[in-house]
Amino acid sequence: MSRYVLVHGSWCGGWIWDRIAERLSGQGHTVVAPTLTGSGLRQHLDEVGRLLEDQVVLVGHSYGGMVVAGVADAHPEAVREAVYLDAFLPLPGESAFDLMPMLRQPFTEAALSYHPSGRTVPPFGLEALGFTDPDVVSRLRPIDLATHEERLPPSSGQRPPGRCVLFGEHSPFRPMSVRAREQGMECRTVATDHLGLWTAAAEVCAAVTGTSRTH
Repeated sequence: MSRYVLVHGSWCGGWIWDRIAERLSGQGHTVVAPTLTGSGLRQHLDEVGRLLEDQVVLVGHSYGGMVVAGVADAHPEAVREAVYLDAFLPLPGESAFDLMPMLRQPFTEAALSYHPSGRTVPPFGLEALGFTDPDVVSRLRPIDLATHEERLPPSSGQRPPGRCVLFGEHSPFRPMSVRAREQGMECRTVATDHLGLWTAAAEVCAAVTGTSRTH
């Protein structure tokens, strides 16, 4: 059995993994799904790094891919595999905004509209992402703009093996799958929206474990 460390994306918390975690636990795996509390990417790397034990499987959704990649770079000896679910797949020195420059303006404008500091990004554009469940929407929280501005630290080691999973044929993260294949990663697609780990938990859990559909 494996130890899974699940890293959520923007505006969410560890609770967004509940349906996946229940299935993984039911298969006998150990599951940790922290809620990131730091105000920037580098703090999130530290938070997740402290949860590592020998040979964990790191799983990141969306922004969580930034964290997973950075932690895998920093602790390759402790990571058996990294799984990127509709997620960023950065190289050292890259930020989320570097990978998706089209996000910079709407994130910045949303932050300026939300607070005079212009540093806090509220949840926005939710329906297009599949955030339609009222229970999910009510639990979303703002994030710091630094999460998408800060660049992944340099790395001198070799990144552990990884897999890439896209949510839908038209996922905005499709360029990440191209990069993943160039790095020799296995890639697959689950027919769902960006919130698939909530709306299509059985299919996504199967993709996380690398098996067929799990009920």
